[in-house]
Amino acid sequence: MVACAALLSLACGYGTSTRTAKDIKSVYVPFFENRTAEPNLEITFTDGIIQSLVNDNTLKVVPEAGADATLDGEIVSFKDQPFSFNESLDADEYHLVITVSCTLFNRRTNEPIWQHQQFVGTGSYFLEGNSGRTRADAMDQAIQEIRDRILNLTVQDW
Repeated sequence: MVACAALLSLACGYGTSTRTAKDIKSVYVPFFENRTAEPNLEITFTDGIIQSLVNDNTLKVVPEAGADATLDGEIVSFKDQPFSFNESLDADEYHLVITVSCTLFNRRTNEPIWQHQQFVGTGSYFLEGNSGRTRADAMDQAIQEIRDRILNLTVQDW
């Protein structure tokens, strides 16, 4: 429900740029489906996509009824695996990999603008030491990579 409130509060972002298809001025972003065991990933990810679109200011983020397009997707995998080991063969560094599949659908023509695009984001963190990189930092990095790629594909000339 947090993302719904965020969607409504962010729906005032206006887009006036000409980087998108001429008939697409607004987009609806439903919750991404989370097919992983990582809790609340869909909320963090969907809120981030909405915020990225609002900050970009090319498309207006609106409720479904008023949208020219729908950005729909699912988080298909989340891997958090050891990457490097110490002398005792204990994992020191972990590598996070998140994979998302998305479709941007033109609601006016009832056709996809692009569909089933796979986006992968990565991040790494250390369990101990002075690296300062936490699991949360690694997750933020992976999600940001994916959001940037989706945003670039969404607002480029189609």
